[in-house]
Amino acid sequence: MIDIIDECGLDLEKIGYQKCKDGKYSLSSGKLEVDSQEKIKQTGFDKGSYYIYNCPLLHEFGEECFEYLAIEIGKGLKKLLNKHKLGKKSRILLVGLGNPNILADALGPMVLKEVELDPFKKNLRLFKFAPNVFSATGINSFDVVHMLAIWLDVDGVVIIDSLATNSISRLSTSFQINDAGMTPGSAVNNLGNKLCKASIGVPCLSIGVPTLLLAGKVKPDWPEGLILAPKDIHKNLNNVAKIIAIAINQYV
Repeated sequence: MIDIIDECGLDLEKIGYQKCKDGKYSLSSGKLEVDSQEKIKQTGFDKGSYYIYNCPLLHEFGEECFEYLAIEIGKGLKKLLNKHKLGKKSRILLVGLGNPNILADALGPMVLKEVELDPFKKNLRLFKFAPNVFSATGINSFDVVHMLAIWLDVDGVVIIDSLATNSISRLSTSFQINDAGMTPGSAVNNLGNKLCKASIGVPCLSIGVPTLLLAGKVKPDWPEGLILAPKDIHKNLNNVAKIIAIAINQYV
């Protein structure tokens, strides 16, 4: 399963990938609209807008870099919110997918801990929930998110989760946001029902960062299903979680 659209094996510029101007701190970014059946077939990705941010030297810089990257990611997130007419009065459910007990899969819950929320505020419009994984709860993430979206009568859902990558250099240094939704467990091929507008009933935006590397992509004869993560993943994930939380706090 390929999680990041620019790893699908195509020359994306031939089907409309737009490179944005390179930014500070080695940041490069781009956008692709998957807006036809032909593009869906070519890429293997569902219809939607995809924004990619690559910052290979991210963890070598400090707070200024994190703030800069958060603003750039936030701008892309804001464009998707505007596309679906989700504003500062919209009711949004923030969903942190993943297993909080496995560090490489804990990005979603880690981000939610950093997101500011005042549960006692009158007319509360932001809600956050980390459903954990089926093996820990016996409940599919899709089912509980679907239920909460209906019960809370939200206008949109923003999903945060770990992704898998084919490249060691992209671990915890790339970000992908889209409005095509996300499938829980896709990074480890443990596929559930997709969280998307068609299945949940409201726009579902997703924010993903590759934190997992399938061993078979490094060495084909290694056991199937073996997942690799960098030794400094704890520090890197803390940085990434902070960046995403800043973007959400400022733009959602």
